Amino acid sequence: MKLNDLRQFEQFSQLSDEQLIMLNASMKSKRCQKAGEIILPLGFQSDIEFFLLQGSISLTAEDGQKQIIKADSQEARLSIARLRPCLYEVRSESAAQLLVISGALLTNEVRASIEALNESNHFSKPAEHFHKCLKSALEQGKFTLPSLPSVALKVREVLEQDEPELEDLERILNKDPSMTAKLVAAANSSFYRRNTSCKTCAEAIMRLGLDTTSQLVMLFSLRQLFKAKHPWVKQRMTQTWSQSVSVAAIAQLLTLHHSHLSGDQALLLGLVHNLGELAILLFIDQETEVDPEEMEKILEELMPEAGAMLLNYWNFDPELTESVRQQNNWQADSSSDTATLADLVKVARLHSRIGTEDQYRFPRLDEVPAFRKLAVQGLTPEFSLILVEDAADQLAETRAMFGL
Repeated sequence: MKLNDLRQFEQFSQLSDEQLIMLNASMKSKRCQKAGEIILPLGFQSDIEFFLLQGSISLTAEDGQKQIIKADSQEARLSIARLRPCLYEVRSESAAQLLVISGALLTNEVRASIEALNESNHFSKPAEHFHKCLKSALEQGKFTLPSLPSVALKVREVLEQDEPELEDLERILNKDPSMTAKLVAAANSSFYRRNTSCKTCAEAIMRLGLDTTSQLVMLFSLRQLFKAKHPWVKQRMTQTWSQSVSVAAIAQLLTLHHSHLSGDQALLLGLVHNLGELAILLFIDQETEVDPEEMEKILEELMPEAGAMLLNYWNFDPELTESVRQQNNWQADSSSDTATLADLVKVARLHSRIGTEDQYRFPRLDEVPAFRKLAVQGLTPEFSLILVEDAADQLAETRAMFGL
C-alpha cells in the first residue's frame, strides 16, 4: 500500500516513512463484496483496528441508533469502532475495503513517534518563524503581554496578607457590580449550591471561600484583556473562550468522581489551559494579513509555550504553569500513581473534541496515560462518556457564567 494512502488516517499520519514501511508487512485487507456483510459483531473483543479505505459502512449501537461512515470523510480518518468490547455492530453499506492491523502494534508506534517529537522539542518551520517574530516583538517592546485587571490584582493583594479580611475583599468587589453578580451566580451554580441561595457578595464569598473567589475574579476579568479588531481573530478568540469553558466544566465534573482532586483547581486549569492561544491571537491582531489555515496549525503548536509564558508573567503557581506547558505532550506520564489535575484536564480536552470536525487530530481517550490513570479509579470510556452527556446542564450553566 502507498504511504500517502495510509497518511489519510490520523494515527498513521503521525508516523515516519520508516515506521509505515515496517508496519506495512503487518497490515491486511478486508473486502466486502456487497451491503449487509458483518465486519465487527457487537461485543467484539479482539485487539484489531479497522480503517475504511473504500465504500461505506454502518455502525449500529445496542439501542438501535445507527451511523453511516463513508470513505474519505472526516469520520473515516479514525479507526472504526475502536473500543473493546465493541459497542457497535459494524456492517458494510456497500461494497467496501478496509485495512486491518493490530491495535497494540499501531498504538506502540504512535506513542514512540510522539515521544520522539516531544524529546526533540522541535517546532515546525512556520511555527519556529512565528515564535521568533513573537519573541523579537516582545524584546523590542513592539508587543506587550496584557497585565491582569486591577480588580484581580487588588483581590490578590488582600489574599497575600497574613490574615486576609473578608470585609476588605467584599469592599473591593462591591465597587464592581458586574463582578459581584457573576460571583453570586457562581455561588448559586449547581457545583456550589446548598439548600439556600446566596444573595449578597459576602454570602457568595463565604460559600466559595477566599481562594476560589480570587480565582473566579481573575477568570471573570480575563475576557476584557483580549479584544481584537480583525474579524477572523475576533471569531477565533470567541472559539478559544468557548473551548476553555467546555474543558473547565468537564474537568470540574470529573472531580466529583475523583475526590482527591479539587474541583476549583480543575476549573481554573481548564479555563487557562489555552490562554496561550489568546496571547498569540492578540499578537496576530496587529498583522494586516492573516492566513487562517496556517495560523490554526501554529496556534496549536505554540499554545503551550505561549500560555506558560503568560502565566509566568502573571506570577501564577509554577506547578499550574508547567501543566499548561506540557499539555500537548499526550504521552507524558507523571511519577504519581494517581491521576493529577493535569491528567484530568487532558482527558477533559479529549472529551470536549468528541463529535467535532477536528476530533481526528487528537489521540483517543484510551491511548493516553492520563485516561488510564483515571480508569484505574473506575473511569471507563463508556462511563466517562455518560458523565459528560449528563453534564449538558452544567456546561450550559458554566457557559452562561462566563458570558458565552
